[in-house]
This record gives sequence, C-alpha cells and structure tokens, in this order.
Amino acid sequence: MKRSVLPLTKEFPALQTRVAGRRMIYLDSACTALKMRSAAEAQKEFLLDLGGCGGRRSSHALAGAVEEKYAAARASAARFTGAASPGEIIFTSGATEAVNILAGACPFTPKKNEVILSPLEHNSVFLPFYNLAKAGKIKLRVMPLKDLKPDIGALERMLSGKTAMVCAARASNFFGGVTDLERLARLAHTAGAVVFSDDAQYAPTHPVNAEVSGADALAFSGHKLGAPFGTGVLWVKKTLLARLRPFKVGGGVVKSVEASGSGFKVEYLRDYQGFEAGVQNYAGVFAMARAFDMLSALGQEAIREHMADLVSYAYGRLRGFKEIKVLGQREDLEKGALISFVPAGRSFSPADLNIFLNTHYKDRFIALRTGRHCADLASLNSGLAGTVRLSFFIYTSKLDIDEFILALQKYLSFLR
Repeated sequence: MKRSVLPLTKEFPALQTRVAGRRMIYLDSACTALKMRSAAEAQKEFLLDLGGCGGRRSSHALAGAVEEKYAAARASAARFTGAASPGEIIFTSGATEAVNILAGACPFTPKKNEVILSPLEHNSVFLPFYNLAKAGKIKLRVMPLKDLKPDIGALERMLSGKTAMVCAARASNFFGGVTDLERLARLAHTAGAVVFSDDAQYAPTHPVNAEVSGADALAFSGHKLGAPFGTGVLWVKKTLLARLRPFKVGGGVVKSVEASGSGFKVEYLRDYQGFEAGVQNYAGVFAMARAFDMLSALGQEAIREHMADLVSYAYGRLRGFKEIKVLGQREDLEKGALISFVPAGRSFSPADLNIFLNTHYKDRFIALRTGRHCADLASLNSGLAGTVRLSFFIYTSKLDIDEFILALQKYLSFLR
C-alpha cells in the first residue's frame, strides 16, 4: 500500500503517543483500531457546531441541518457496505448491539426455530442466541471445526427445514483467515434459512459488498475502522427487514399511538426507522462516515494488498521459531488481517510474554493481545486455551513486525 496516499502518522496521532515516556508498537487492531484524526474532528465539529436532535424529532432549522447530515451519513454507510439502498442501514452502537437487535427481532416460530453458529463466533454473536436458547425460544447448534475453519460439509448435513438462521464470522478474530461465506450462504438458502455475517473483523480491511456476499444481514463496529467507540452498522436486506419485529423500542420509532378500548394501539415505523429508538449518536455517526470516506480514498483493494503482504511477512518471520506454532497456512492467513500462534512447549507462557512486552524495555512497549479474544467457541472447539495474536490495520508496517520479532527473540533467550 502506498503510504503517500494518506499521511498516516498525522491521521493517527496515537502512533506518536508515549505512555510513561515509552513509544508504542501497536499490534492490537483486531481489538480496536487507533482512531482517525479526521473522524475525531468530524465528531467535534458536530458537537460544537450543531449538537441538536435530528429533524424527525424537531422541526426547526438546526434539526433540519442535523437530519440532512444524518441522511448523508446513512448514504455513506450504504456505499461502504454495498447496500442496495440507505434504507437497509441501521445505525447501532456496534456489532454487539446489532446482533442483539437481530436476534430479538427475528420472527422464530415453533416450526422454524433452529439457529446454527459457526465455531468461530465471537461472544457478541454466541451469547444473544445462547440466551434465546436458554429461554426455550430457539434451538442452538454449532457446526464443528475443521482445519481451523467452519466444517461446511457438516453444515450441509445439519441443515433442515427447521433451520431459521445460520451465523458466520466472515473473518476469524482467533485464527485469522476468512470464511467461505458465499458457499455457506448457498447451502443455508437451499434450506430456507437466512444468513447473518459478523463482519467486525472483515469490514476494516476488505470490501464488504453486502448485496453480493450471500448474507441477508451483516454487522460491524465503527471503532475497528478508526471511528469512535459506540458506533456501528447493521445491514439487513429489504426482504428480511420487512419481516423483523420491533425489538429495541422507545422514542422515534412510533408511527402512531391510539386509544383502543381500555388499552392502546401502537403502530411502529418500518424499515430502519423502526430500529433506531432514542436520540441517536449523531456525532459518532458523522465521525464513522468520515472514516468510511478515508478508507474509500485509500481503496479497499490497496488495503487488502497491504494486509496480505503484512500477514505473509509475519508468517515467514514467525515460522523460524521452533518454540511456537503458527496457526493456519500462509495462503489462508493472507486473506485476513491477523496471525496467531501458540506455544510449542510448556516453558513458553503467553501471559508472561505479554508482561515482558510491556515492561522489559525502557524506551518502548508492544501492544498485542493474548488469550481467548472473546471467542470461547473457537477456543473450546480447537482445544486451545488461547493464542498470541498480532493484528494489523492500515498504519501497520513491517518495521512493527520486526520490533516484535526482536522482542520475541529476547524473551525466548531467557527460557533457554
């Protein structure tokens, strides 16, 4: 990726941050990306220059200006996502809220109440459906793991007329690589099931292309794109959106409330308007739209090329250590934006490595993540207690990887 396209050190001020006087090497973008200056400025601009409610609540000129910007942000989200229309975009506080909305709004029936999850699902996907299953509203099943990927052959055998939904993380935050979503979706649709794609790890570094992905709904979080926390997108195809029931309700989602006998009759708004209850995070949405613009300016294909190059480089460097085992094959991992490894012997401790990376050097520290990464299904299905994960974004360089390799060599020297 050509760094001249965007002045990344200026766009991501945190790259120059010193914590307790030490510079940072940031390899934890799968947890959250560092935040864009452009996005932060867009958020500040709204809060200081506008700061009002949108026009669907108030009818004065300030509200009209807010609503106009909000509509423009929805159009930007639709372009970035590849939606057929802005009306398919629901703004959320992140992927977690998006999945909870979808799970709660989906019209499960006694004859069609089975949900199948891939074995890679983040807890933000697993737990909403787990709670529904625990309450007796659905039957929950998990497809097995094969070669660190969902076993699509097993899924074909698991599908039946009772399958209502299949959920799949399009990019794993535990192993890396990507899922063959199009093949999975074809099988699910043959059984009459809808498909939800968790794109939280996919959207920052891949073209989303919702309309041609095979999914009927997908979600991602703004904070993993360089936008503020508390922002996200839930895309739902129009045909599925029309079937969803009101779930998160409150101000702004009501079409009418009338007295009816001794009670009331409530009619909710349709499309996205029925799922954005309460005063919206206008400032965050404007900031997220700015992040979409910045990523689009760089070009998703250029970003993808940069990620593949970084993963391939990291794979080659890490494969030289007999004390660790890199998870996955190079050709699969290059399709994602992270790489994970586990100890090959008992003396190596991921937790101790993490402490070492944050305390050993006086002039620098290395930020990465160890553990289960909120992907308990992947951990349980693989038998791995956790991994050491290096994850990348547009500001990551091979020099960052080299810094980690030197630190890893130093850590291992203490074990010999």
